[in-house]
Parts: sequence; structure tokens; C-alpha cells
Amino acid sequence: MTILRLGADAVDVLVGDAARYGALGVETGALLLTPPDDPTVTVVALAGTAGIDRHPQLLVFSSAALNPLFSYAEDNSLQLRAQLHSHRHKAFLSHTDKTGNIRVPGFIASVIPNFATPATDPATWGWWTFEDGDWQPIEPATITTHTTMVITFDADGVREH
Repeated sequence: MTILRLGADAVDVLVGDAARYGALGVETGALLLTPPDDPTVTVVALAGTAGIDRHPQLLVFSSAALNPLFSYAEDNSLQLRAQLHSHRHKAFLSHTDKTGNIRVPGFIASVIPNFATPATDPATWGWWTFEDGDWQPIEPATITTHTTMVITFDADGVREH
């Protein structure tokens, strides 16, 4: 089981994004991209607005929003390794999270709890990987000092920050 390597700068971006949307009372999320066969997250893809549906207890990425991100990943020899999103209170996988997420062996899901005031320590977030047809708890990402690129994706395309 692979443990992700996540830059401290990426943690700051993810927590800031969760707090921004948490202040509005809705979930948000991101996809984490890595080179193939490398657990180092090199790109954090924050969810934009077009084709992204946010609610207090639900976050939906439309296929129109995901398509540009998959193209970006392919063009840059990257893979979507993990999906991360926020919850109002606890870090758990809801039924929708379990069934509506990318369900391929080795894919990772993470939940940042308390979206209005999210913790900056990823060890307090929930972490799971999809193995043997179900989501299994795993160790949190390892925090590193490497620099992470940040992009925004949605149905309007991919934009670098």
C-alpha cells in the first residue's frame, strides 16, 4: 500500500480552500496528481466552479469538469492518484463517497473534517485506499518540503496558479 508524499505547501493550499468554501457552508475538493509509480504529489488540482456542484453534505465533479483534468494529466505524464474533499464535521466516507468516487485499485480518498476550521495536520484527516472491492483505511500522507504546482480544473478547462 502506497503512502502519498504531500508537500507542506500543498497542505496549506488544501486547508485554505476547504476553509474558504467551509465558510460558505459547503464542501469542496481537489484531485492529487503524481508521476506514474511515484507517490509524490506534484500537482494539486483544486475544483473550480463550472461543472462543480457544492452543497453542505455533497460535492459532485461533473464529467465535463473532469475531462480537461484527465487530458492535462495525460499531456503531462501524470496520473490522478487521490481525491480529497471536505466535510462539515467528521472525517468518514459517506455512502456517496464510497460509491461515487473513482473505484480503481490503489486509488486514495481523503476527507478533511470540520470544513469551516480545518486542521492543518493531515494525520487528523481521514485516509482510505480502494483495494479488494472496498475502501480500506490507510496511513496519512507523509509531509515533505517539495514544491507542489497548483491548478484549478472545471468544465472551463485547467488553469495554473
